[in-house]
Amino acid sequence: MDFIHDVRSPRTLFAKGALSQLPAEVEALGKKRVLLISDENTNKVAGDIKKTLGKLIVDHVDHVVMHVPDDFSAPILSKAQSEGIDLVVAVGGGSSTGLGKIIALENRVDLLAIPTTYAGSEMTPIWGRTANNEKLTGRAPHVLPKVVIYDPTLTYSLPMGISVNSGMNAIAHAVEALYSPKVSPLVKQAAYEGIKVMAEGLRALAKNIDNESARERLFYGTFLCGFTLGNSTMGIHHKICHQLGGMFNLPHAPMHSAVLPYAIAYNEAAARDVLEPLATILNARTASQGIWDLSKEIGSETSLENIGFPAIESEKVADLMASYPLVNPRPFEREAVVKLLKAANSGARPDGESR
Repeated sequence: MDFIHDVRSPRTLFAKGALSQLPAEVEALGKKRVLLISDENTNKVAGDIKKTLGKLIVDHVDHVVMHVPDDFSAPILSKAQSEGIDLVVAVGGGSSTGLGKIIALENRVDLLAIPTTYAGSEMTPIWGRTANNEKLTGRAPHVLPKVVIYDPTLTYSLPMGISVNSGMNAIAHAVEALYSPKVSPLVKQAAYEGIKVMAEGLRALAKNIDNESARERLFYGTFLCGFTLGNSTMGIHHKICHQLGGMFNLPHAPMHSAVLPYAIAYNEAAARDVLEPLATILNARTASQGIWDLSKEIGSETSLENIGFPAIESEKVADLMASYPLVNPRPFEREAVVKLLKAANSGARPDGESR
């Protein structure tokens, strides 16, 4: 064994109706000037929060942009600083949390996250932003939310497309935690459990979108998968997705869903010891095939072509990736990465079989 156990996690509240505890959490943090961030899908929840927190909310950003471009966040950062914001409350998907993290990063204020999708970024100290068609990421302890409130009722109306693709995004976090160097055995077990729970929940939801028990389980899986990413390193899957997101502004969750089986296939031989148990969990011959089969079963994205990736740019993407360090069980191999991108573009089952 060779691992480091030094885990970080926000204070986490998980319950149906947990949103009602928001005022007490804000009071416990001692905050007086709140910036509320919401996305286009959480207008009703944001309205309820504004009524609950009242005069504590001094500003409200009611729309967000994927990948947090600097030209979008800059005026928000400036206004938040001039208004003396001491807490950001971000409600919605990963883009809401992402904007909140950039404000926390630049203005050194605390963040409280209320997720409504299965992105999982609320459990990590990882920030991301884009400038000049390049996505930049990093880690900073103070962008990790002080509090995360998981209220499964907030996901009951989440459309199927967003549900299954953000669910695969969460699974991607846990997969890469499995082969992260020196990962804690407790984090690794959380990753296996998170993937198992997500797979079961996504299959149940695909059969019945009104399955409230599946929604609750999926939020639990999101918590586990996000926690694992927050306490491990990112490998080739996330590097590819960050590169594609910055260069082509591809939709975040469907992109993760489309790339994941092929990123796993890239690492399959080099990380056999941790990926074979994953194949067993997915009841498949290999982990890459199991993830692809799951995507097909639940209707999440399996092809980069469908979301606008120009396959002709595969070599350019690989060349740009070569200039960045990669922590991954299999070293960066340019031609293999080009092949990976082209396979993800086609969407064929990793072993070439069709189903």
